[in-house]
Amino acid sequence: MKLRFFTPLFALLLFPLAPAARAKTTADVYFGYSRAGANLYNVYTPGMNGWQAALHVKPFPFVGFEGDVSRYSANAGAGSQNVTLVMFGPRVTAHAAGFSVFAHGLFGLAHEWNDLVSGFPASSYNASSYAFGGGGDLPLFLGLKLRITADYLGSSKTPTSGFSPGSGPNHYRAGVGLAYHF
Repeated sequence: MKLRFFTPLFALLLFPLAPAARAKTTADVYFGYSRAGANLYNVYTPGMNGWQAALHVKPFPFVGFEGDVSRYSANAGAGSQNVTLVMFGPRVTAHAAGFSVFAHGLFGLAHEWNDLVSGFPASSYNASSYAFGGGGDLPLFLGLKLRITADYLGSSKTPTSGFSPGSGPNHYRAGVGLAYHF
């Protein structure tokens, strides 16, 4: 008899805590399509398509830490160009009505390699890289959200000369994909 009385009372006491626990996001993961600007890592190369993955952990209410890995590739003439970026940094996030807006500053490494034409040796280099920007998350269902991102992107090896007028480095990275908040 006592158990039948206390079970509904216990459920009623915990019910207000469930939405509060669900609303508090402590981390999110992201994977999506990304595009980097032309001439960013090598002279006379087109914009590069690729993917981007990120993990964000938020130990404080608005401030967290983000890790980002991305890979881009493009065909340039008879060869191909490939770039892999691994960056980490702080992220500030604001939430309202299920939507999230964030800004981040990421720093890390870029590894770029070219396969010019078959029969010739490939060239590669490592450089420091950075990204300043942010994005927003639009709720879809449960913890899944549509993420749109934009960054000012660069590296210590970004070419600064050898361009025709108006074709200098395009320091951008834009992306769209899915984020899961938990």
